[in-house]
Order: sequence, then C-alpha cells, then structure tokens
Amino acid sequence: MSSRRGAIPEHARNALRERLERHARTALAGRCEGVRVRFRGTYAYVDVFPPGESPMSAPVQLCRLGYLGSDERWAFAFFKYSDETYEAAVGLSGSPWVTPEEAFDCSAFAYLAA
Repeated sequence: MSSRRGAIPEHARNALRERLERHARTALAGRCEGVRVRFRGTYAYVDVFPPGESPMSAPVQLCRLGYLGSDERWAFAFFKYSDETYEAAVGLSGSPWVTPEEAFDCSAFAYLAA
C-alpha cells in the first residue's frame, strides 16, 4: 500500500498499535479489555474498552496522536467529552511532544481512574 503524503507510514501504524496494546496490558491491568487505534491522515485516535463491556459497546475515547515523523515524538490532543472535540495538550512532563505511552497514561488517568 502506498501512503499518501503526510499519512502515517504502515510500519509506524503497526508499531504504535503494538506499543499501546502492550502498555495497556501492563499499565491498566484489570481496568482495560482492549485498545483500539484508528488512523486518519497524520492522526492516530486512541480508544479503550473498559472491562465487562460487550464488543458492541462504545469505547472510551482517550486521545489523538499527531505523527511527527518519529516513533518517540508525537503531538498530543486530549478528547473532551464536554464538546466531543480534541484539545491540544501537554504531557505530564510539560512538553507538547510526548511518547504514545505518556499520552495514553495522561488520558487514561482522567477517564479510567479507579
């Protein structure tokens, strides 16, 4: 498959999906049934499925990652349920560029904190 200019390359998509699934198993053990990563252009949209939810249930939308050409540096936007939009955010370190795990943790803490 040839990628459009600006689209996230297939190898980066696969690596991101695997990283987030592995991270969720560790960081959210017992609080997350699975991770869904959807791609559109330069963005990856990250959602999770809480435990006990059926596969047909709506996932919890966490964040949007903007591809910056590196597996380690992504732009981060937090999903806001108040108006169902993504708001540019910074990671816990204060940087607007985060690893996928940092964005995941920041978002999951807000929406899945026990």
